[in-house]
Formats: sequence, structure tokens, C-alpha cells
Amino acid sequence: MKTLTTCLGLIVFFAAGFLLSWQSREFPVEVANWTNANSRRDPASIQRNYDFSKLEGSALSYAAKQRLLDGAEVVHSASGVGVELGHFVIRGQDGQKEFACQRYPTVVMIFDGEGSAVGGELPRMEVEGACDMSSDINRISALYIPVARIIGEPVADGEFDFREGKQIKLRFANVSDQWPKTWQLRGIKLVDPSGKYSELNVQPDEVREILKKPLTLTF
Repeated sequence: MKTLTTCLGLIVFFAAGFLLSWQSREFPVEVANWTNANSRRDPASIQRNYDFSKLEGSALSYAAKQRLLDGAEVVHSASGVGVELGHFVIRGQDGQKEFACQRYPTVVMIFDGEGSAVGGELPRMEVEGACDMSSDINRISALYIPVARIIGEPVADGEFDFREGKQIKLRFANVSDQWPKTWQLRGIKLVDPSGKYSELNVQPDEVREILKKPLTLTF
């Protein structure tokens, strides 16, 4: 009888210890952090008015273009200068919500430069890179243009491929004897390189209509 009582006592002791450990500060914090880290990347967690999963056709196209430009903001860092864009959610083929950057892995921004036109065409710069959501899921992270490196290069049309940090491609056309110091956003493309989805293309007249005033980068 004494042995049985001792065994029962040990079982109760260990059970109580396990329960106290589970309810200690360590366990809930770990579980909460894991849940929050995953929910932050859940399309359902995006700001409600940026969820376009119920829209289709022209209504979806207009809302997406509006959101990209409403969220557009020039940002600076040690890497250079870039533009953040507004992010949004759409409905995937399986009917589930997905982020815009999941459907369109590539973003392209087109800029017109100040200066003399070449053959009647203004200087042109295309910036291409991965469409990645920012730490804030409501925004697409900027593609940073390494200004110091660009202005250190001979002025010429062509393509530059930068692989330091986030890889970007820069394409220049119609530049003459010096790099333009000011560039104005004229268009945006969200592209699916696989060709499964047609690109989302924001035209110059749509940029002007939505932004109301020019968005410019300064080298």
C-alpha cells in the first residue's frame, strides 16, 4: 500500500510540474511568436481595403493600379534611391487569396529623364527586379538604384545588372552626353515571367491621372 501511495504521489508531482512548466512564461511566448510570424504573411492579414479578392476584370485592374500608385513613395538608403509601391491581395486560381507579388514575381518601373531628347525621345530608364513584399505586407519593397555607381559609369544606352544585395537590372535609352539628374515615373508593370498571367501594365496617362503630381527620383 505504501509503495502504491508513493507511486501515485510521484505521478501527481510530475504532472503538476509539467502543467506549471507549460503555463510558465516561456511556452506561451514561443507559441504566440510562431503564430504571429506566420499570420503576418497570410494574405488575409492585409489591410481590408487592399483586399481585391472579390473583384474581377476592369474593376480589379483599376483597383490594382490605383493601389500601386496610391502607395508609391520615394525612399532612400545607403544602397541608393528607390520607390516603394502599394501591395494588395487578389484571388488565385484555386479560389484562395494570394498576394500580388505571388502572382507577379517581377516588377518593372519606367522613368523619363530630364534633358535633351534624342531623336525626339526623352531619356528612358527601366528598373527591373523581384516583386517582394516589405516588412509591412501592405507595401512592395523598393528596388534601390545604386546612384553613385551609375553616375560613375560612362554615359551610354545599355543595360546594367547589379547583384549586390537585391538583384536589379537597369536599362537606359536615349541618353546623350550626361546622366539626367531627375527622373519622373511614367509607368509600372507587374510581370509573371512564366507567361501564365498577363502583365498588369500601368500606362503613362493612368500614372498622371492617379498621382495628380509627378513622382520623381533625383540622382
